[in-house]
Amino acid sequence: MGTSMSQSTLDAIDRQILGILQRDARLPNTELADEIGLTPAPTLRRVRRLEEEGIIQRYVALLDPKKVGRELLVLVRVTLDKQTKQGFEDFATKMQGRPEVLECFLCLGDIDYLLKVSVPDLDAYQHFLVNTLAAIPGVRNTASTIVVKQEKYTTSLPLE
Repeated sequence: MGTSMSQSTLDAIDRQILGILQRDARLPNTELADEIGLTPAPTLRRVRRLEEEGIIQRYVALLDPKKVGRELLVLVRVTLDKQTKQGFEDFATKMQGRPEVLECFLCLGDIDYLLKVSVPDLDAYQHFLVNTLAAIPGVRNTASTIVVKQEKYTTSLPLE
């Protein structure tokens, strides 16, 4: 059985490290150490432990969608014909293989899935909707919401 760290076992320094790295993951260890008030060696040990424990899953670069030709963001609500284990697994597998699907959430309530889809334009979205979503066996209904303006965007989790 793997070890996992619950939020309650994160001390104030761990939270400080995580907050700083969520803001700037490229910060050199020496600067991170200065900011939290430790020397570099124990700071690096803490970061490595947070990585090994899976608290820090990976480091990424966040891109400007408009500057990479992905100007249209669509939220798609998907309802399946039947809520079966195989149906859920098949749908999730198909979505995991689609690069335009940024996020795919299995939901409780009125819908089965909520997708966050990034495409260049309406033509590309129509192609995705008709040739991908509508072509999946078991998809009963989709409802699309086009995002006009993103009022808030963060990848930082609150650590209080």
